[in-house]
Amino acid sequence: MAPAALLLLLLLLNVSACSGFGFRSCAQNYNDPGRMWCLNRGIVNISEVVRMFPENTTLINLSKNEIRAVPPGSFAHFAGLKHLDLNQNKLLFLRGEEFRGLHLMQFLNLSCNQISHIHSDTFKGLVSLNVLLLSQNNLSSVSGLLFNLLPAIQAVDLSFNALKSFSCEECGSSSTLKHLNVSVNHIREVNVSCFPALKYVKLSNNSELELQSDVFESNQQLRTLLLVSVKLEALMGLSPQTKRNLSHVSFSMLAEKSPWTICDVLRGMDHISKVDLKGSKLPQSNVSLLDCPTPTTLIFMEAKLGNVARLSSGRRSTGKLCLTNCGLKQISNSTFEGFAALKTLCLDKNAVVIEPDAFRGMTTLRSLNLDRNRIRDIDPRWFLPLKNLTQLSLMKNEITELEPSVFHALTQLEQLYLQFNLLKSLKNRTFSNLFKLQRLSLSLNLICFIQPGTFQDLKNLRFLDLSGNRLRRVTPYILSGLDTLVHLILYNNRLQFRSYESPFVQLTSLEYLEMRYQGPGGGIGDIGPDFFKGLQKLRCINIGNSVKMNIHADAFAPLTSLKILYIDGVVLKDINLTAVLFPLKSLSKLMLNMADLDTLPANLLPPNNSLRILQVSSNHIHTLNKELLDNLPGLVYFDISQNPLSCTCDNSWFKTWATNNAKTQVVYLYNLRCDNNRSSRHLWQFDDKACSYDQISLMLFITCSTTDVLLVFACLVWHTQGPALRLLLLMAKAKLRGRKKGAGAKFQYDAFISYNSRDEDWVMGQLVPNLERPAPGAQRLKLCLHHRDFRPGAAVLENIEAAIYGSRHTICVVTRSYLQSDWCSVEFQLASLRLLCDGSDVLLLVFLEEIPERCLSPYTRLRRIVHKKTYLLWPENPLEQEAFWVRLMDALRDREESKEAGEIGGEQRLAP
Repeated sequence: MAPAALLLLLLLLNVSACSGFGFRSCAQNYNDPGRMWCLNRGIVNISEVVRMFPENTTLINLSKNEIRAVPPGSFAHFAGLKHLDLNQNKLLFLRGEEFRGLHLMQFLNLSCNQISHIHSDTFKGLVSLNVLLLSQNNLSSVSGLLFNLLPAIQAVDLSFNALKSFSCEECGSSSTLKHLNVSVNHIREVNVSCFPALKYVKLSNNSELELQSDVFESNQQLRTLLLVSVKLEALMGLSPQTKRNLSHVSFSMLAEKSPWTICDVLRGMDHISKVDLKGSKLPQSNVSLLDCPTPTTLIFMEAKLGNVARLSSGRRSTGKLCLTNCGLKQISNSTFEGFAALKTLCLDKNAVVIEPDAFRGMTTLRSLNLDRNRIRDIDPRWFLPLKNLTQLSLMKNEITELEPSVFHALTQLEQLYLQFNLLKSLKNRTFSNLFKLQRLSLSLNLICFIQPGTFQDLKNLRFLDLSGNRLRRVTPYILSGLDTLVHLILYNNRLQFRSYESPFVQLTSLEYLEMRYQGPGGGIGDIGPDFFKGLQKLRCINIGNSVKMNIHADAFAPLTSLKILYIDGVVLKDINLTAVLFPLKSLSKLMLNMADLDTLPANLLPPNNSLRILQVSSNHIHTLNKELLDNLPGLVYFDISQNPLSCTCDNSWFKTWATNNAKTQVVYLYNLRCDNNRSSRHLWQFDDKACSYDQISLMLFITCSTTDVLLVFACLVWHTQGPALRLLLLMAKAKLRGRKKGAGAKFQYDAFISYNSRDEDWVMGQLVPNLERPAPGAQRLKLCLHHRDFRPGAAVLENIEAAIYGSRHTICVVTRSYLQSDWCSVEFQLASLRLLCDGSDVLLLVFLEEIPERCLSPYTRLRRIVHKKTYLLWPENPLEQEAFWVRLMDALRDREESKEAGEIGGEQRLAP
C-alpha cells in the first residue's frame, strides 16, 4: 500500500486553495451574485449565454447586443428573476412565451429595438411585473388586451413608436397603472378611463392629438399631465375637475398663434405646483410675463423670451424657476421682482448680461445656475444680496480670471462649480471667506499655476476637482489648508514628480486620489518612497496612463488603509511588483490593465492578503502561475480578458480550475481566446486530456490504488491458498512441457509414496518391503520415494511434480504429522488435482492412526475425499496386518485392471 499512500498524500498536498468559474460574454456582480451584466458584448444567441447563469439570478442586463429573437422559455429556469433588460438590441417580434415562468419579475426593458408585433400571450404569467418599457420600437398598435395580463403593472412606456390610438378597447384595463408615457407617436385619440389609478400621463409630441373634455374624468388621481408640442386647445378644453387635480403640467405656447396667455392656460389649476413651458415662443415685448399667481416650480426651456423686463407681478410663492435656453439677453433688479421667495434659479444657456444689482432682494436664494451664458468676468456685486446661497454653478462660460475675494460675500456657499472655463491660474485669496465650502470643481480649464495659499480658507472642503488642466507642479504649499479634503482629482494634467517629493503630506484626511493621464513629456516621473507620506487614511488610488512612471519599492508603505488600487496604461514589466505591493495587506481590489505585463509573480501580494478583485486585462500574459491564485484565497473576481493566453499544457490547470469550480469568477471565461493557430479557438475548447494534471493524477491514483488492492488480495490468496496455487502453476508448467497424459505417455513407477519424515520408519519397515519385495509368486511394485528416487540438483517442486505424474498411483500415508507438513500438503493437492487435469483418480489414502473429523476441518479437500471414498487404516493388531496388505494390493490391482489390456507393471502405457 506504500505507493498508493504516497501518491494520495501528494494529491492532497496539491489541492488548490482557490477555485473558479466563468460565463460566456457576461460577468457576475461580485457584490451581488444574483446580478448578471452582459452589456455590449456582441451577443447573438441568447440561449448559449443564459444557460450558464445560476438559477438564483435576480437581474440580467443584456442591453446593447445583437439579439434578434428570444426563444420561448429562455429564462424559465430563473424562477427568482426580477429585473430583465433587453434594450438596444435588434428584436423584431415577440412571438409568445419568451418570458414564460417569470412570475416574480418586476422590471422588463424592451426599449430601443425594432419590435413591430407582440403576440397576445407574450406577457402571460408576469403577475408581478411593475414596469414595462417599450419605447423606441416600431409598434403601430397595442393589441391583445396587454394590461389584462399584467395585474401588478404600475408604469408603461410606449413612447417613440408609431401608435395611432390608445384606448381601453385595444389594450385592456388595469387598476394599478400609475405612470403612462405614449409621447412621440401619431396618436389622435386617447381613452384612459380604464386606468383609475393613473397619476402621470405623458402625451407630448403627438401633434394631431385631440382630447375630449372628459377624457380624464375617471382618473381622479391624475396629478401630472405633459402635453409639450400638443395643440394648446387640448389642455384648455379639459374639464374643471381635471384641472383642479393637476399639480404638474407641461405644454408649449406659441405667442403668434395663440390668443391666450400663460395665465389663461393656468386658470382653474388651483393646485398647480410645477409648470414646464418647454418649446414655447412667448412675446418679447411684454412688461410682465405672468400677471397671475405663479406655481411653486416654473420651468421655461427653449421658450425664446427675449428682453422680458419683468417675469411676474403675481404672488410670491414660486420656489424654483428655470429659464433654460430662453434667449434672455439682460437681467436687471426688476426681472425677478415677483419672485422674492425664490430658492432655486436656473438661467443656463442664455448669453445674458447681468447687471450688478440683478439679484437684489433675493435673500432666500439657495441655488443659482449661470451655466453656458458666455460670462467672461465675474462681478463680486452680484453676490452681495445672496447671503444664503449654498450652491453656485458657472460651468461652460468664458471666465479667464478670478480676482481675489471674488466670492467673499458667499459665506454660506457649500458647492462651487467652475468647470469648462478658460481659467489659466489661481491666485492667493481667490476663495477667501468660503469657510463652509465643501465641494469645488475647477476641471477642464487651462490652469497651469496655482499660487500657494489659494485654498487656505477652505477649512471644510471635502471634494476638489482639478482634472483636465495643465498643472505641472503640486506641492504641500499649494495644497495647504485642505485638512479635511477627502476626494482629490488630478486627472489629465501635466504633473511630473521627482523621487524625493511628498506633495500630499498635509492631506491627512484624504481617502480618494485620482492621478491618471499625466503628460505630455516624460509622464508622471518617479513615485518615490515618501510620495504618499501622510496618507494613512487613503482608501483608493487611480494612477497610470502615463508615458513614464517609476515606482519605488517602498512607495506604498504608508498606505496601510488602501483598499483599491488602479494602475492602468503604464509599463510595469520592469517593476518589481512583489516588492511594491508587499505593504498592501488590506487591498481588496487591484487593477493592472494595459500595463505591458508578460507574467504575474506567484507572490504578487503578501501572505494573508484581503484581495477580492484582480483585473489584468489587455496585457501580454501567455501563461498563469498556479501559485498566484493559490496565494489569493479571498479572490472572487478575476479578469484576464484580452490577453494572448497559450492553449498548451502550461495553462491546462487554469482551464480546469476556471471551468469546474464556483468560488472565483473568471470574467468572460468562455470568450478567452488562444494565442496560436491550434484547432481550439478558445481556451475552454482546448483539449487538455493528454496533459491535464488532474486527469493524470486521477488515473495514477486509480491505477496505484487498484494495484495495491490486487496486491493485497494476491497476498491474502497466497497466504490461504498458497499450496493450491503452487500446484496450479506446476500443472500449467507440466502441460507446457507435455507431461500431461496423452498418447504414448509412460509411467516410471507404480506408486509414489507421500509421507512425513516422522513416519519414515513405517514406510521403510513395512510399506516398502511388502510392496517391492513381496513373498515369492506375488506381484512386485516399483515405488517412488523421496530420499531414493528424487533427482539430485532439481527443485523440490519439480521432483514432486515428476514423481506424481510419473506414477500410476499416489499413496498418502496420513498421520497428524502429515497434516501439519506444507510439503505433504503440496504432494496431496497436486495428486488430487490430477483428476481435474486428465481424469486420473490416483489417490490412495492410508491412515496410520485414528484422526478425529474436527482435526480434518482445516483440510477441506482431504476431508471431502475421506467422506466420498474408502480409505485404509493401519491396524495395530499384528493379526490384522496381513489382511491390510492384501486389501492394499487389491486396491492397486483393481485400478490397474480397469485399464486396457496390455498394461503391465510400471513400464506399460496407459490407455488414452
